[in-house]
Amino acid sequence: MSATQSGHVHVEHAREIISAATDVLPDQQMCPLSAGSDLETADAALSATRRALVGGLGQLGEYADEAPRHRLSALVLDTVVAQANVKDALIGHRDEVAIGVREALSTLRNATSTAALADRAPIEARRIGFRRALFSRIEKGVWMTQTAFAVDDGDFAAELLAVGTANPRRLNGPLVESEMVRRCTPLVVANPQSNPRVHLQLVRYADTKSYVAAPVLAWGVPVAMMHADRDTDSAVDGFDRDMLGIYAEGLGLALERTQLMERMQAVRRATADYHAGISAIADDFTADLMESAGIGAQFSAERINHQPGLLAEEPGERLTPREWDVLRNLASGKTNAQIATGLFVTEGTVKSHVKHILRKLGATNRTEAVARYHRLALASAASKAG
Repeated sequence: MSATQSGHVHVEHAREIISAATDVLPDQQMCPLSAGSDLETADAALSATRRALVGGLGQLGEYADEAPRHRLSALVLDTVVAQANVKDALIGHRDEVAIGVREALSTLRNATSTAALADRAPIEARRIGFRRALFSRIEKGVWMTQTAFAVDDGDFAAELLAVGTANPRRLNGPLVESEMVRRCTPLVVANPQSNPRVHLQLVRYADTKSYVAAPVLAWGVPVAMMHADRDTDSAVDGFDRDMLGIYAEGLGLALERTQLMERMQAVRRATADYHAGISAIADDFTADLMESAGIGAQFSAERINHQPGLLAEEPGERLTPREWDVLRNLASGKTNAQIATGLFVTEGTVKSHVKHILRKLGATNRTEAVARYHRLALASAASKAG
């Protein structure tokens, strides 16, 4: 049985004991429990019931009948046991919530971008026991709703987000969130429907009974906010506030980490582009220098003995050594990307070489150039054999 299921059982047991105590002490003010009461309410009600029962025992007097005394004593004992079970269930529930916070933050740390982190932030709040959550960014002191989530109610989340987007609020006025951001501490709002310092449009649409909120800090600066509640019938409390505060603190760390990863990737891309550009320039410069100095023809004659026919046919348009390398790779069926990888140059450099090869061979496309390469290679082989 989960802590939540166990809690429902113990709340029901507490309700039965309080009802029995009310029958025994009809003149005493008890705290009746409804079927939907939570563990915290049951705990407080049992404390009040226990005090009333102990007070009833004290009023019986020394010569009172034993039956009422026994009945009250038994109820006192039942109340103590029930309250111990309720507190045990509370511990179990809070342990589950703490585990949920850890699991939620573990998921967030795998986000690949700040946008993905913002998308997941309200969704993962369900692991902490919240059924509805809103993630908002703070831009130049303005509250801007960004992502929302509601268990089993996607339409509500979308509408809540739309309401917030249509009604941005500046965080320098009487809003409770203004103070929260200024103090950098989470808060719980117990009666938002009658509180003039809340975001009225959001609160009225959500019809929330109570909600918790927490600032999200990155690099020591409030950059976002988390809001959460359960639903219109369930209240949140100080424990929920503290758990959301821990979650928001971890969310801020995850945001810092994601920003660092994004910057590192941007630096890597810029560095790779820079080196690729330098390599392309150096490669093209070397090839042009060799061609203009006549080095290519001499090097080819010495190194590429199986293509003398090609060199003889085009005395005025000699291929450079690098162009020979590219042509041989073309003949083997490799793509520009594969050739670039094999020759440690950029794909743009390969394309430039291919263009030069086509011009020098008088070919209109790659296929024609490769066909000519094979034809001249066969002719060269035949002449050597003769």
